[in-house]
Amino acid sequence: MQDTRTPIPPRCPHFGDCGGCQTQDLPYEQQLAQKAAALETLFGFCWPHAISIEPSPVLWYYRNKVDPNFGGKHYDEPPPKGFVRETVLGFKPRGRWYGPLEIQECHIGPEGFSELLGAVREWARRNDYRAFNTRSETGFLRVLLVRDAKRTGQRMVVLVTSDGALDTTGFVECVQEVFPSDSIHHAVFRGKAQVAAADELRLLDGTQDIVEELHIDCGDKTDFRKLSFRISPFSFFQTNTLAAERLYAKIRAWVKQAAPRTLYDLYGGMGTIAFACADLAEHVHSVENVPEASEDGRHNANVNGISNVTFHTEKVKNYLRELLLREGRFPSDAAVVVDPPRAGLHPKALRRLIELAPERLLYVSCKPEMLAREMEAFLEEYALTDMSAVDMFPHTRHVELVAQLERR
Repeated sequence: MQDTRTPIPPRCPHFGDCGGCQTQDLPYEQQLAQKAAALETLFGFCWPHAISIEPSPVLWYYRNKVDPNFGGKHYDEPPPKGFVRETVLGFKPRGRWYGPLEIQECHIGPEGFSELLGAVREWARRNDYRAFNTRSETGFLRVLLVRDAKRTGQRMVVLVTSDGALDTTGFVECVQEVFPSDSIHHAVFRGKAQVAAADELRLLDGTQDIVEELHIDCGDKTDFRKLSFRISPFSFFQTNTLAAERLYAKIRAWVKQAAPRTLYDLYGGMGTIAFACADLAEHVHSVENVPEASEDGRHNANVNGISNVTFHTEKVKNYLRELLLREGRFPSDAAVVVDPPRAGLHPKALRRLIELAPERLLYVSCKPEMLAREMEAFLEEYALTDMSAVDMFPHTRHVELVAQLERR
């Protein structure tokens, strides 16, 4: 097959080495065309139509969260035993899981993020701090978590380390000088994994949390549903705020058309989908197994004056089991939105969801390959009535897919 790619110079000097972007060397229209073609190939067995992709409204500096890792520098030739590797700060290299790539620039992270990387790197050098080594469990620095609220302009920085003394004054000063932030934290994590998590969390400067907003189109481009969300250090929020608004507008339009009396929001997180649609149903049940997310949801419900959303803090498969035993099936006037993590539905959750037989089901998939595997089970009982997508991650191969299903 003839290659129809039209390469362009990538903006980032790390492109090709960094694992963050895969298609920065293509015009955006070609990126969307590639994603659409991949989806149509993946779902050709059940959906013989074109799958439209809503473009991201922003192409650069769109991420509202990044979490580069500290690590030991990777050398082409293994250094001698006992050699102390230089500490670097960056992202995983393409095709390699170990050793972060030192990043000087990033054009999809928040504006000012590149300058923050340089300032933190210099601060760490002055204090002779070393990256945590997961094998020897030595070292101090682990992760730099950065959050940037696109609608409100509020920012948060969280430094994750192992146990040890921290130059808090110097860290706060280096952050505020180049990346003025409303909230700065120090998190201590004692596990082995190199992840953004905390066993202890201490506020160093500013407010405990930051606030983000969503402006969701209600259907005519002039009326917007405006929602406010508390963003805590480790809470989940869609990474591309402005593209997420387009995704939630799609979901809202489907719920409005379905006109359910009761809406079930499975894998509901802090309630973004529930709140986007709460005025379209008498009651919304949001199911999420992370207690902190449910706590954020209840707080955000009060902030937004929403009283008809109930948060259930338990695993979806367990919630569906209890519902199956108690009710046998979903009410005929109910609708279900399911937005699982990248691993897709737990097999028991999938089976129980189909047994509960909702009349109308909307599946939001951040990894369409998983939905393609599950689709065979759905198609035994459901007709696939529409598929569309939203590009949440320009310059990558990822896309958010929305599938509408109706019971036969």
